[in-house]
Amino acid sequence: MGIGIAIGVTGLIASSNLSLSGSRINKQELLAKAASYSGITRLRALFNDNTKGRLFNYFWLVNNCSEKSNECQETRIANPSNEFWTDDSWCDGEINCNGRQKAPLCSSNSDFSWDQEQNIVSDLYKKSNYIRNSMNTSQGEFNQLFNILSSKYIGTEEYGINSILIEGSSKARNSANKSASNKLRVNIQVNGETSESGFGFISVGEKNSDKTDSLFLGNLNITPSNSAKGSIIWRMNVDNELDCRNSRKLARASNSSLPKTGNGGIWIQPLALPKQPRLKNVKDIGTLICTKENYKKNNSKCKLDSDNLNQKTYRIYSLFAKGPNSKFEVITSDNKKIILEIMGDIDISNGGEFCHRNGNEPCGSGKPENLTILFKQKSAPRENKLMCNRDSNNGGIKLNKRFAYSTNFPLNNDLLPGNSFLIDNTGKFFNSEFGAFVYGPKTTFLSVIPKSNWIQINNEKNSSNNLGLVVTSRGSYGYILNTAGTSLRDQTTNLILNSDLTLIPYSGENNSTNNIEIIGIGKKRSEFPANSELDPNTNNVFLIFDSSNSNYHLRSFNVRNINSLNNKNFQNSYPRAFAILNPKNNLNNINLGNNLEENSLANSWLSAFDIKVQNKNTNYIRNFSGATWVKNLCFDNASEKNWRFSNNFIDKLVSWHGNQFNWGVKYYRGKSIILWDTLRDFQLN
Repeated sequence: MGIGIAIGVTGLIASSNLSLSGSRINKQELLAKAASYSGITRLRALFNDNTKGRLFNYFWLVNNCSEKSNECQETRIANPSNEFWTDDSWCDGEINCNGRQKAPLCSSNSDFSWDQEQNIVSDLYKKSNYIRNSMNTSQGEFNQLFNILSSKYIGTEEYGINSILIEGSSKARNSANKSASNKLRVNIQVNGETSESGFGFISVGEKNSDKTDSLFLGNLNITPSNSAKGSIIWRMNVDNELDCRNSRKLARASNSSLPKTGNGGIWIQPLALPKQPRLKNVKDIGTLICTKENYKKNNSKCKLDSDNLNQKTYRIYSLFAKGPNSKFEVITSDNKKIILEIMGDIDISNGGEFCHRNGNEPCGSGKPENLTILFKQKSAPRENKLMCNRDSNNGGIKLNKRFAYSTNFPLNNDLLPGNSFLIDNTGKFFNSEFGAFVYGPKTTFLSVIPKSNWIQINNEKNSSNNLGLVVTSRGSYGYILNTAGTSLRDQTTNLILNSDLTLIPYSGENNSTNNIEIIGIGKKRSEFPANSELDPNTNNVFLIFDSSNSNYHLRSFNVRNINSLNNKNFQNSYPRAFAILNPKNNLNNINLGNNLEENSLANSWLSAFDIKVQNKNTNYIRNFSGATWVKNLCFDNASEKNWRFSNNFIDKLVSWHGNQFNWGVKYYRGKSIILWDTLRDFQLN
């Protein structure tokens, strides 16, 4: 009996000891597991922190490794502004181009820097992070801690997965050794979201090589004043922190009124643009020359509506509404939207009007969310490209170099600059707006007032000898042979070259080598005034304004055909010919002085070449709304310009073209946990 009692007591003691030991083991395991969970929570909270312009959210997009990681070749805490998205189109063969920066070097809040944010993140990865205060002996016999071993991002700048490897541990307070550990592999879904203040109402920059050449804001006012929200996205890599100190000065926006701090403004980062919207119900209507008479014609193509469809697309080769009372009209409404697919250029200037109406309301009332303008340029300029003129405070555009063209047939059209959209006024009334969504990553958008005080009046009477029209094409001066004609020859755009075989940028570059504006075109109809030295065989001239001395000139020219006259070239707005200015001498040039008033000698010369002029309207109204995503946006510093930022436009644009068009500055957020894999490594000391 005694033996039985002894055995029973021994069993009870063993059972009790095992129970106590198991309880202790479970506690350590739970502590280690809780530590790893706490580490994931802390990392997630830190990376989701975007308060007051902090930069932590960009750390979701990069790979980080601690010294305790076995899956990394080196310890590395990445600076997101030094990491790049691979993009061959962006680099375009440029040597030493890494791609597009994942994060902006320039912070929207000067209180925070990448060094500061990187140090905080680095501390989290490099240190053992205690959950409780290890110096407080009242907090138990075990310490809890976690170590973040690595994090790796797989995805795009829209969304992806960040895979985090973390180890939670428990340690006896009187031992340096781990008593239990819990390794986790946690995959967190990361999504980019664009807020109202981050939406890109204006976007500039096509390629890495564009750099600062793509933007001149001038005296642009963003409205509504004091409450506007939205961003100007400058798609550019920045590797010099000095460029961040005054982004307004860098953008030539010292005279501009931009959204208040925290509401948006200039954001410098080469964000990826969404692909252009899909097209349906496309109707090809060719080149539109919307002079006063062409607009008034019955069934004029210069008046477009949706044909009672919910969406209608018109393919236009080039669109010109230039000269007094010229007009192009498009009527939209919330349930009758229109897309204009532009293969070439748009020129709205010298009293011409782009009349976007909302239903039967006046010109300028059209809602920007109901009109989309897509530029579809075929040429790929490399040698000669348009850029903003940032050499002075005047703004405008220029060409990247003085490229002399060969007149050999046929022309390599990739040597031409990209297409352009010129609009120098937005209506006749102070509240008239040009409102649209303009998508043209290869196109230059410009609003520049020429320096000349005179403009040509379009000759449109059948009896007129001169039916030509000077236009802006590819940011440079060109001309159309016959505004009343319907043939390819009549409507094809031709480009004008200076006597050195270089293009003449619109409104001149205002330097010693190129300071002329082409005002008009003339064709001989009567004898020259007496004592003329001009070559008597001269039949065609351009009216030229020389901004260096404010004098006007008539200059003869010769024509060289450089492209075949066919539908393909016509559709892509390739020039048929070069009109080359003859050298400036007495045989080819007449100086008209600075006065083109009637009864002057200058007016006699203009009459001889059937050129009619009038003083330009100096009351230029330039109000814009909607969004414009282009290669270059080049304004001037003349007269007031306003751009209205509207959240309603964002909502309506997204509902029409899809959520990818809620585009702009993204805030990255780690949301759903899609993998939680426990890798337990447990030991008892």
